[in-house]
Amino acid sequence: MNQKLSFLWIFVFSLAGCSQSQPVKTNAVSSINFTSSLPMQYEFADQPALPEGFGAGEFTMELWIKPDYTYPIGETWRGSYDQLNNWSESDRRPYSSHGWWYEGNWLLDGHTRPDGFDAFDTREGTFSLQFYGGGRIRWMFADDDLEIPGKVYAVQAYPSSFVPSLLDGEWHHIACVRRWAEDGSTILELWVDGRMIADTAIPGRVDMTVFWHNLPHPDNPSELGGWTWGAEVMTAWKTVFTQYEDYKGLMDELRFWNRALTHDELENDWQRAVKGNEPGLIGWYDFSEVKNNAFYDLLNPNQKIELHHFSSENFSSESVPLVDL
Repeated sequence: MNQKLSFLWIFVFSLAGCSQSQPVKTNAVSSINFTSSLPMQYEFADQPALPEGFGAGEFTMELWIKPDYTYPIGETWRGSYDQLNNWSESDRRPYSSHGWWYEGNWLLDGHTRPDGFDAFDTREGTFSLQFYGGGRIRWMFADDDLEIPGKVYAVQAYPSSFVPSLLDGEWHHIACVRRWAEDGSTILELWVDGRMIADTAIPGRVDMTVFWHNLPHPDNPSELGGWTWGAEVMTAWKTVFTQYEDYKGLMDELRFWNRALTHDELENDWQRAVKGNEPGLIGWYDFSEVKNNAFYDLLNPNQKIELHHFSSENFSSESVPLVDL
């Protein structure tokens, strides 16, 4: 039996026996499907809290995605119909201006704005994934009040033509790694399908949990405090913007590790299935079951990803082609 399905049957069986007084509404699926959205009607998934200890030291976050290549590549200028449908073609040089970072389709918006929304305000605590340059992916990260335009580090290949577009109708594995360097600094690595496409050296070794346990977003709803999957955060919560370019496609197998996976693991084992007892694995969403309009961390039952404005078309029966090692 498929490892993912066998885990699901065990998990559902355990839920069935845990309580006789509270009915649990569950539905089996295989992955999330983000689609295009109308203004003020953005579908998104909110992750209010991250696994305990994630970000204190070295870490790896990995997931699988299958972007929808049927949407066109083009301009996404503010408030246009194109912004709702297009994959952004923008490929501005990182740090070329204070606004270089905001053009692109948001797969994950973990931007923080503890001092406000102005161009020169800090973004410390940011962890975001965004599509740019016609289906290329970049990772934005900030661990301090950075004195660089945009206030975030960019882990990406520039120009975008240095790496292939992911708009090919296939599943792709993404890994974001923070690794300590021998000289006391830090290396941020972005991996796609077993290949490191970009890395960035940064000076600090910051405990990111001080930001991620309570992400500040001024003027946003009081319930907002985590990461937004599938859309730009302020658009998702109907704050400041009515529309923004978002991610369209499938998402599956989200995993959090409290260690930097080795280069050998990332190069050779990136298609691996996990069982849940691997050293350093501290968070795991396989998106195989919806319970009370949320997906629950298989390793931490008290943590969840909450779904907003989801309908039946946002759940897919297609799953990642994982390999048992």
